[in-house]
Amino acid sequence: MTTRIAVVHGSIRPASAGAAVADWVAAQSALVDGVEAEVLRLADFKLPLFAEELPPAIAMPQHPAGVAWNERLGSYDAVIFVTPEYDHSIPGALKNAIDYLAPSVLESKAIGVVGYSYQLGLRAIEHLRQVLASFNSFVVGPHVALHIATDWTDGEFAPAAFHEGEVPAMVRAIVAATN
Repeated sequence: MTTRIAVVHGSIRPASAGAAVADWVAAQSALVDGVEAEVLRLADFKLPLFAEELPPAIAMPQHPAGVAWNERLGSYDAVIFVTPEYDHSIPGALKNAIDYLAPSVLESKAIGVVGYSYQLGLRAIEHLRQVLASFNSFVVGPHVALHIATDWTDGEFAPAAFHEGEVPAMVRAIVAATN
């Protein structure tokens, strides 16, 4: 059985350092037997600020971008969110995208989290765990925390050698929780 994982690049900034991280996470995820991973870039969905008449817990979003986002993310077996840390939290664009999700989209799905910042993205990881607690899903314990000073060289993403194996370990936990 193949487990299809969406790797969500949680920043919409054009020059986001997270694009390379999301690509790396997808490539590392695919090293696990039976896993297919695809990067979904939030910027591609062009989600407006959430202003639906009813919350997704009551009614599916009506905006076409919100509908497309729900359908696309819902088509995967599991999700990995890649998030920078902005002001001790996740980016507003990622929170906005999560606000658009109907509960059924993440229901019973395993979720992994990858964070990055000058503080390893740890506060963003923990805040994202809190946000995702409102869904009937399972955020796996293993996560990946990347440091801007040690995992980027001359502005290019170059994860330190000790990160080898971290994404596959997280993905194996996701697969175990999915099956």
